[in-house]
Amino acid sequence: MLIETNQQLLLERIRDIGHPEAVRRFFGLLKELIDIVNLPNGDARLAFTVRKDQRAITANINFFWALRLVKPHRGEPEFWLTVKKSCQEELQVFDELDFGTISEKSSYVAAIIGQSNSHLLYKPAIQTCWHDCLTELVEIAKRGPHSARHNPDVYRAAEDEAYLSEVIRLADNPELGEIHLNGHSVEEPESTYQHHPERPSQPLNLILFGPPGTGKTFALQPYLRNENASLITFHPAYSYEEFVEGLRPESANGQISYKIRKGVFHSACTSAIQRAGYGTLADCLNDTPENRRQKLNKAPAHYLLIDELNRANVASVFGELITLLEPDKRLGAKNELWLTLPYSNERFGVPGNLYVVGTMNTTDRSIALLDIALRRRFAFREMLPDASLLGVVDGIDLAQLLRTINERIECLLNRDHQIGHAYLTNVTTLAELCSVFRDRIIPLLQEYFFSDWAKIQLALGDNPAWGKEPEQRLIWVKKKYTASTANKLFGELPDMLDDLITYEVNPDLQQGNYDQITPEVFIRIYQKV
Repeated sequence: MLIETNQQLLLERIRDIGHPEAVRRFFGLLKELIDIVNLPNGDARLAFTVRKDQRAITANINFFWALRLVKPHRGEPEFWLTVKKSCQEELQVFDELDFGTISEKSSYVAAIIGQSNSHLLYKPAIQTCWHDCLTELVEIAKRGPHSARHNPDVYRAAEDEAYLSEVIRLADNPELGEIHLNGHSVEEPESTYQHHPERPSQPLNLILFGPPGTGKTFALQPYLRNENASLITFHPAYSYEEFVEGLRPESANGQISYKIRKGVFHSACTSAIQRAGYGTLADCLNDTPENRRQKLNKAPAHYLLIDELNRANVASVFGELITLLEPDKRLGAKNELWLTLPYSNERFGVPGNLYVVGTMNTTDRSIALLDIALRRRFAFREMLPDASLLGVVDGIDLAQLLRTINERIECLLNRDHQIGHAYLTNVTTLAELCSVFRDRIIPLLQEYFFSDWAKIQLALGDNPAWGKEPEQRLIWVKKKYTASTANKLFGELPDMLDDLITYEVNPDLQQGNYDQITPEVFIRIYQKV
């Protein structure tokens, strides 16, 4: 018997409600709720439900209703915001506002707002009462009267605008929805779930490194074809607080407060342990070591992809996680370790099914500059230019062209500053090749050689000893100053007269007159007559 997926249940409820604008407004409120309660997807205190016997989507906190979108059998969709009973008198001033009983003994009521009066949702008085109630529900010890089964797709739709748009689109077109859903595997009861996924044959911690244009970022694309991966890009200002957890300022009703927010790495670890059947990291750490080992060993892989890893201060960003990254110290491993995070004082460990894959451009920073403790915990896989992927364009052997330029760069600089094959893979015409050299390769060489044009000439075979005709050169000598011309220009002979040479890019190339550039200009880079 097929069991409906979480997404199918969500689509059915959205179709029941039948009002895309109300749905979008509700998920905006749901995102607001998530930010206020600061609980991750899967936390036992939080449950977003779409029960089949109700035409409603509900957010439950500690088993109390906190927010609902309800479609009565007659009438428009309604927003139910849970507030304290003590707020009821204060909110009576809003004539369009109704109140509903949650339960006879409950100290909370539902402030009911119809879609036609949705402007009330943003009244400061109503917002304050609702926000205060959410904060209280998170901390409350007593459970409410409602049981709930969490639907993680509701949480995802609140956090991911693109996913929400897709869900609303599929709900609006049932036939399209069926086509989309048929590609998904159905859920089975937890007790019969015995799948043993194959783990990828790669290290848990891997860095792909090499010169620009060698396909490092492209190599991350296969990981992103499913929902088991998240991608981030490091930058010089990236910090531990963004990566693991930190305090973030928030403004509400003119008051600034600071709340602990989880970072990308913490979220990735939570997603990984949820694939093992745990709701939270706390649930995982509270389990017995043997159960934890079995569950994590059977769990599918989850990937954290870090592009441009070495652009940040990596040792500072990872902090104490350097120790936890080691394969034998992961949760579920033989020597598993966990620690207490400095802001939240929560226990934290790195699950054994989390794969960390980073890319590193060797022209930005050398591997030697990475913290040695971090280098010891990552495997490194070098990605070099692959000229064999290139063909021939207008008689120009692009493979030999790239090999020759890179050999010269490696001799003048080092192998870390070669030019990747990706710069030339999409070149199909001479004009495209001219454009790539003008806009990408020559500026890259300027950066590599700090605008030392004599060395750029050597790399491109434009030096006099290579024997090119002037019109076959990409870099020209604009003017060489003799003693007489220098004396006329400066009124004296400068001390650096021997080096007084100026250069320019071939004017036809610079001005985009590519029809004046012949194939011999590029053939003569690698072939000497």
